[in-house]
Amino acid sequence: MTHANVKCQDLAPLILAAGFSSRMKKDGGAGIKALLTLSDGVTFLEAIYRKMAEFSEKVIIVLGADKDEILTRLKFAGKPGRMVRQMGRAEIVYNENYKNGMFSSLKKALPLMPAGNAFMINPVDCPAVKKETYKGLLAKWGKYPDKIHIPSFDGRRGHPAIYPSSLVREILDAPDNLPGGLKFFLKRDKENILYFDTNDKGVIMDVDTPADYEKITGVRSVIKK
Repeated sequence: MTHANVKCQDLAPLILAAGFSSRMKKDGGAGIKALLTLSDGVTFLEAIYRKMAEFSEKVIIVLGADKDEILTRLKFAGKPGRMVRQMGRAEIVYNENYKNGMFSSLKKALPLMPAGNAFMINPVDCPAVKKETYKGLLAKWGKYPDKIHIPSFDGRRGHPAIYPSSLVREILDAPDNLPGGLKFFLKRDKENILYFDTNDKGVIMDVDTPADYEKITGVRSVIKK
């Protein structure tokens, strides 16, 4: 499949959504990040999926904490809802070791990829990246597939990022509690990183707290019953 004239059959998009969302739940916050909605009413998880599904035949989604509620709300409660139809090419995997952090979720996803694939990581708390940013990042990756590609805004690096297939085996062989997790490889291979400078502030807008949520949507967070 192609996207912006880039062939993407050799790249697997991953959405990591296994975390606790602890700060979002605290003191009456909005709750589970995957189920939070943007101003158009689309959940974070669905918004990211839609953009990734445009350039890949399969999107791998890793769930962990709150797995059952996420699946119930988005898919399996009663008759199928919009999420089922919109996420028909998603492959959902459960990370039973989600308490070990994001690196353990990445290790859960990588075996599901076709051999030799590069991979793009998009945490579920970074839903505001523009389609054009994905296009530009993919185009640059297409020219330099052996590099690590990270988008940046105003000198700050963000998400999503693309990693070469050469790292897959090393990541899988590393322990879940590797100090720094994926940052270990970024620090070690810093000479192999290409930054994609963009005017898209969405690449650095991680939603970790109710204040972050209000900033990104303009809506004060409340728990949805």
